[in-house]
Amino acid sequence: MMEIQPESRGKRSVGRPPLPGRRAEVLAVATRVVAERGIDTLSLAELAEALGCSTYTLTYHFGRKDQLLAAIVEHVETEMREEVGRLAGDPGTSLGDLLRRYWKATHEPGARPYMRLWLELLVLSSRHPERFPGFAERAAGGWRTLAADILRERTGSDELATLVVAAVTGLEIEHMANPGSPEPDRAVERLARLLDEGC
Repeated sequence: MMEIQPESRGKRSVGRPPLPGRRAEVLAVATRVVAERGIDTLSLAELAEALGCSTYTLTYHFGRKDQLLAAIVEHVETEMREEVGRLAGDPGTSLGDLLRRYWKATHEPGARPYMRLWLELLVLSSRHPERFPGFAERAAGGWRTLAADILRERTGSDELATLVVAAVTGLEIEHMANPGSPEPDRAVERLARLLDEGC
């Protein structure tokens, strides 16, 4: 992130302090714009124009474009994990129903661009970890931790957490690669039934 340092010889630094909440506001709008347009060709200048701000505002709050994209994905993931956590707090919702509701929510037409962005960044971060420091670990680790917490609370064991997260991630990739195929939906339903039956 770029900082403006005061120069020697008593000159004042240029710029205003950031407005409280501005980063969160920019992030929310940027998330929508990037999901609509994708990341392949979108530049910071185009994003700033769509947001009605300067590129300086974006780099001030997020640094490089890579960091902004990672922040967008983590923002969406955090909201999704919080929603799953809220659903898990209802003892009337079975483990299978939690999985079904997650799958349905992430495969609504409006969610598809976010899923594509998440998968793109997951691949990019594994190939270029220096561009997205820690992203892959946080992306997988956050879901694994949530799954472990839910399983431990419901079953007394978290052993299946890694398996469930890996299976769902693989099915998301399959769904993105073959959007018309019914196989990922069938596999998710089978996994949901196994969870309901106590595996």
